[in-house]
Amino acid sequence: MRNVRLTFIILAMVFASFGVVQFGRALEDFRRDYFWTPTKHQESLEKGKDSFEIYVRGESLNRRLQAGELALKNGESWSPLQEREVTIRLNHIHEVTRFPLLLGVGLLSAALAWVVALPGMPSGTQA
Repeated sequence: MRNVRLTFIILAMVFASFGVVQFGRALEDFRRDYFWTPTKHQESLEKGKDSFEIYVRGESLNRRLQAGELALKNGESWSPLQEREVTIRLNHIHEVTRFPLLLGVGLLSAALAWVVALPGMPSGTQA
């Protein structure tokens, strides 16, 4: 039989290498940070309700918009700001980097587990 320790070391190195590459990929995506909703395709304020909250003088922006309390000046007159007129751009970086981060953690964890298991393995070859 082949040397079990050598096999474990090689596999741990492979797992660690792939894990580091996945972490590097995720870090590079964070650095570039270009995963925003396109400017021309902005989303409704409601789309971001689970990601953030905006308050205007202590009241939520959504409530103020629904109550017609916010307005825009148009010349000398004011027109109420409608809810559909407020749009947002969301950053989807967490969706893009989720898989590389999970894969990186999994592979590096496997590599660490295999390295920790090495001392308990037989060192010689078996016939």
